[in-house]
Amino acid sequence: MTGSKVPASLSDRLARVRALGRAYSDPVLGERLIRAYVGDTAFRVEDATHRELTTPAALCGLPVLDNIIPDGAEPLGTVAVVVPRNSVGLTIAKAVVGAWLGGNRVIVRLPNQLRATLPLMQALISDHLPGVLFAPHDISGAAFLQGALSEPDVAAVVIYGDDAWIDAYRPLAERSGKHVLFEGPGNDPLLVVEGADVDAAVDAAIRGGLHNGGQSCSAFERFFVHRSLHDSFVRALVERLSLMRIGPPEDLGAAIGPIGSSRVLHRIVDQIDDAVRAGATLDFGGEVVPDVHSGMPAMVPAVLTGCTAAMTVMRDETFGPVFPIVAFDDDDDLLPAVDATRYGLNAAVFGPSAARHDAWLVERHRNVYLNATPFDRASLPTRIVDGGYRRSGLHWVPVDGELTTRHGPRILANTLVRNSTPTSGDLR
Repeated sequence: MTGSKVPASLSDRLARVRALGRAYSDPVLGERLIRAYVGDTAFRVEDATHRELTTPAALCGLPVLDNIIPDGAEPLGTVAVVVPRNSVGLTIAKAVVGAWLGGNRVIVRLPNQLRATLPLMQALISDHLPGVLFAPHDISGAAFLQGALSEPDVAAVVIYGDDAWIDAYRPLAERSGKHVLFEGPGNDPLLVVEGADVDAAVDAAIRGGLHNGGQSCSAFERFFVHRSLHDSFVRALVERLSLMRIGPPEDLGAAIGPIGSSRVLHRIVDQIDDAVRAGATLDFGGEVVPDVHSGMPAMVPAVLTGCTAAMTVMRDETFGPVFPIVAFDDDDDLLPAVDATRYGLNAAVFGPSAARHDAWLVERHRNVYLNATPFDRASLPTRIVDGGYRRSGLHWVPVDGELTTRHGPRILANTLVRNSTPTSGDLR
């Protein structure tokens, strides 16, 4: 591999990461980048700004970065990173910066659908992180992964993607003996326990459930509401959603934008239809309507009640504006239903007894939020944490010639080095 070298000094690397964070805050660059990214993805300007500018800037400026690389830690070598389309800036701040801060050379595969965004992102990274290389624009994700897993110089591969296809790469990972860190889907629950402030819980449900139009692995996708609050929660949620306007991505007054992926749209429609056939009630929304300005399809946010764990809308990732709600009476009713999933990314609890469920949720999710969401300003430090449980986070680790699987939270700056004990830190 050719290209500029990674600075040998940790203090130099840290200074460059801080400078990258300041660059994300430059208004001229930000306007150009968001205009390009929104044009490539059809994500709303507000959501794109949060994920592509505001959050990366904040993560690059976190004080915890000063001490995140342990004394005596050494780089693994070269780390390959596959960046997802729906979260470029956030992934750069977590994975690319994390690997590079540990002294590793990094090769990045940016999504080739982002034709207008690619040159801006590449220039931004190259200006601040010497030693970061980029895969050719025309290489597919599958070809990049196969090449990275076969390349002797690559020590670790970081992947953000769909767990439906990740297992196909395990035989190649076993033969190559590399670290593979996979970040998969979420199916994140919001628990509204007895005595919760309904208005605050509904606000959190909307803020978390409609983040990036629901097209985020960290968006809330399952809603468990105590039976004493169920009807008032549903009424307030429907009332709030009915006031939201659909509009083109650049319309700052519109709360709901188009769904840019036909595959995702079909999955959402299928999940709603499956839930209704299985006995759920569609209390609001669910219609696919064209945005009158862009002509692209959008969905009126759907509210489903009477949901059960067997429904695909509860069992699988949705990735869209859907609110499936389950009423519960007590913990014996609640906890098995929350646990009926293949995923374990984030979870949140609203109510005066929120802390009662904290320990149980922590064992099953990488981040747990008490009367808060991942997208609140105070929660920003937790966004640097990667990994998860079950199919949300896999770390294939070579140990004595065999590949073992680890789960749990991780901070990549601490994980992608030698002579270090991986930890997520206490960022909550």
